[in-house]
Amino acid sequence: MSATTPPTETTEPVHNEQAGDTSPNQKCVSIIFNPVSGQSDPEARKKSISDALAEHGYRCQYLETTKEVGGEELAKKALSSGVDLIAVSGGDGTVIEVLSATIGSNIPVAVLPAGTGNLLSVNLGIPTTVPEAVHVALSGHPYSLDLARSNDGKHFAIMGGLGLDARMIKDADRETKNRLGVFAYLWAALKNLPKRGAVVEIVLDGKPPIRARAKSVLIANMGKVTGGVEAMPTASPNDGLLDVGIVKAETLAQWLRIASYALMGRTQDAPELDVYQAKKITVRTPTPEPIEFDGESGGDTREWTVEVVPNCVNILLPEGSPAAKDAQGSPEAVAKRNLTGLAVSAGIVATIAALIVWRRRK
Repeated sequence: MSATTPPTETTEPVHNEQAGDTSPNQKCVSIIFNPVSGQSDPEARKKSISDALAEHGYRCQYLETTKEVGGEELAKKALSSGVDLIAVSGGDGTVIEVLSATIGSNIPVAVLPAGTGNLLSVNLGIPTTVPEAVHVALSGHPYSLDLARSNDGKHFAIMGGLGLDARMIKDADRETKNRLGVFAYLWAALKNLPKRGAVVEIVLDGKPPIRARAKSVLIANMGKVTGGVEAMPTASPNDGLLDVGIVKAETLAQWLRIASYALMGRTQDAPELDVYQAKKITVRTPTPEPIEFDGESGGDTREWTVEVVPNCVNILLPEGSPAAKDAQGSPEAVAKRNLTGLAVSAGIVATIAALIVWRRRK
């Protein structure tokens, strides 16, 4: 994969970093750079990227995001300049913005993970260290990826949810996450578990509606969440379908039963979890319920429609990445391969169950 051609017009601020050979013929990589992603020093991150690229004979041009100008706008400018590759250094939110801009362009995106969770990289097998990620950016294999599009026009790549998981995202505020880290989400889940599930009506590809009382409705393009936990082990990022999980667990015994199925590598078979696949999903509720996309709160709604946009973007992956393997396997084979992740998931569920017991005894 060749490097990008430097854009002839860019949005400020743009920083040029050069190392090694600085001749006019030296190849240049333009990188959409979010300076506030993650917890590392942005200048140190730039230097690390520039040094890694210089070892391969490339120089860098950084296009920085700001509060006013996001990754999507910068990516569109880069595309209009005739680039043949877009690299992005940022968290999942920045990466999704860039991917959204490339829909239909066939221009591949190289990800240099820099966020806190980096769930896209976790799901797709993209290295999180700069030298390895740069190597993939320069020599990786283009991989066609589905995205999901919500009825508000927003795209997401990993997972969206209505109900419990959306409340968990909403209640795990920045201060709590700074104090508790990933346990902020567990505490937020515990806080919201006593709330009864909502009555939902779900329409899959225009078929007769499914009605249920659900603690949460998950719509997944990829299955892994924080910590590599396999929340939806059968989800594949390029099968042209979205996995829909209706979580009906209410009692402690039901949550523990989900955990036992997870330990057997059969989460999708748990009685408290109904799993479907569809290209277009509409979820309706009698009262407004919170939703989230890829870990970002999306407000409250009574009707939420999501549809898959198949094979619409290209992302560079290392050879033999788990994404390609999962896309080629049956759901049962994928679930068995992901037994470790499922065991971790069961551990988290068991932890939540223990916290429920502790809270009730207080």
